[in-house]
Amino acid sequence: MPFVLGLRGYIAIAGNSDASLRVFGALVGVSLLLVGWWTARRLRLDVPLVFLTFAVLNPAFLVWGTTIRGYAMGSVMIVFALAATANFLSNGKTRNAFLMTIAFVAAVQCLVSNTAFVFAICLGAISVCFSRGNRRMAAVVAGALGIAALSFLPYIATYSKMGWHVSLQTNVSLSALWQTFCDTLGARNLAGGIAWLTLAIMAALSCIIGLAKRMISPLSTFAPLAALLSLVGFCVFLKMLSYQPQRWYFLPLVCLLAFAVDFAIAGLGAPVAIRFVRLLGCLVGVLGTWSSSCSTVIERQSNVDLIANWVGAQARAGDLVLVNPWFFGVSFNRYYRGVAPWLTVPILSDLRIHRYDLIREKMCEEDPLRDLRPTIESTLRNGGRVYLVGGVQLVGENERALVLPPAPRSQYRWSYLPYVIAWSQQIGEFLQAHVQASGEVPQLAERINTEENIPLWQVGGWHD
Repeated sequence: MPFVLGLRGYIAIAGNSDASLRVFGALVGVSLLLVGWWTARRLRLDVPLVFLTFAVLNPAFLVWGTTIRGYAMGSVMIVFALAATANFLSNGKTRNAFLMTIAFVAAVQCLVSNTAFVFAICLGAISVCFSRGNRRMAAVVAGALGIAALSFLPYIATYSKMGWHVSLQTNVSLSALWQTFCDTLGARNLAGGIAWLTLAIMAALSCIIGLAKRMISPLSTFAPLAALLSLVGFCVFLKMLSYQPQRWYFLPLVCLLAFAVDFAIAGLGAPVAIRFVRLLGCLVGVLGTWSSSCSTVIERQSNVDLIANWVGAQARAGDLVLVNPWFFGVSFNRYYRGVAPWLTVPILSDLRIHRYDLIREKMCEEDPLRDLRPTIESTLRNGGRVYLVGGVQLVGENERALVLPPAPRSQYRWSYLPYVIAWSQQIGEFLQAHVQASGEVPQLAERINTEENIPLWQVGGWHD
C-alpha cells in the first residue's frame, strides 16, 4: 500500500507524464542516498563508501531502481530497517526502539520480499543481544518483529486467494538464482568479483575480531550476521515463489549487503591500511562494473512509445493493429493515440495492468484465438493493413503451429509462456497461409534494451 499510495499521490500532484515519472524514480534513488548518509552520521561512521559505490551507483539500481516499481522504495526501507536496528543496538533508548519498529513496518508494507529480510535482521539482532546477555533488548526486537508481522496479516488473505500466480511459476534452479544475483551485484566480471570478495573478507575479519573481543562493537558482528541470514532467507523466499529470477528482485538484497559491509568494516576501526584497501576495492569494483554495464545505463528501456507514435501516424481507420505478446499491450495502451483499432494476442478485456488472471482464463479455453482470426480476415479482405507490434513466430514449410490443450491438461500445466509461444505460432501460420505481402518496418531507434526491443511488421492483401 505505501508504494501505491505514494505513487498515486505524486501523480495527483506532478502528473503522469514520462518526465514526471522519471523524476519520481530519481527521487526514490536520492532517498536511498539520504538514508545512507543519515545512518553514517547517526552512528558516527566513516563515509559509507561501499554502499555509495555498490548500491547507489550500481548500474542495476540506476536502470531498474529508478523505474516505476516498488523494488527501489523497498530497497530504501530495508536499508532504513537495517540502520535503525543497528542504531537501537548501539543505543537502546525508547525512541530508537520506536524508530526501529516503524522501519520494520514500513519495510514489509513496501515489498513482500522484505519480510524475509526483516526476519533475518531481527534474528541477527536477537542473537547479538543474547550473546551480550541483554534479554530486554532481545525482547524489544522480537516485539518490533511481531508488530511488523501483524501489519502484514491483512495481505495474507488476499495472497491465499490468488490463483493466477501459478502461471508465472517455474522450476527455478539455484544456478539461475546465483547468476542473476551476480549480475545485479556487478560481480560477473573479474574486477567486480575480486572487489566484492576483498570487501567480504574484510567484513568477515571484522566479525571474527568482534567475537574474539567478546563483541565489544555490536556492528562488527550484527552486520555480517544479518547479511548472511538475509542471503539465505531471500534464497528460500525465491525458491518458494518459483518465479523466473529477475535482476530487480535482487536490488534490496544488494543494497542491504553493501550497507552491511560498511557496518562491518567500521568495526575494524579506521587505520590507514583499512581505509586504503576499502577505497581500492571500491574503485576496482565500480570501474569493473561500469566498464561492462555502462551501455545498459544509457540505452532506451523500450521502443514501444516510438512504435505507437509511428503506427498512430500511419494506420488508417480500416487497418488493424495486433500487439503480440499480450503483455506489450500495457505499454502500447499508454502511448497509442491512432484511429485504427488494436487488439492483443489473445484478446483481453483490460489492458491497464498486466492481468494474469485473464490470461489464466484464456489458457483454459479450447481456442482462445477464435475471436481474433475473423477480425484479421475481415481487415485484410477489405483492403486494410495489419500492423504486428512484436511480430509473430513463423513456422517452417513442413511444420505446424503448436496447439496446446486447455490448461492444466498440457504438459506445461499452468505455465503461461508455452501458451504465448503457441498463440504466436498459430497467428503466424494463419497469416502465412493467407497474406499476400509482408515486410518489417526498420528500427526506429538504436541502443534499446533487449527485454523490450519490439519489432514491427506490416502485412496486407488476402488470398484463400
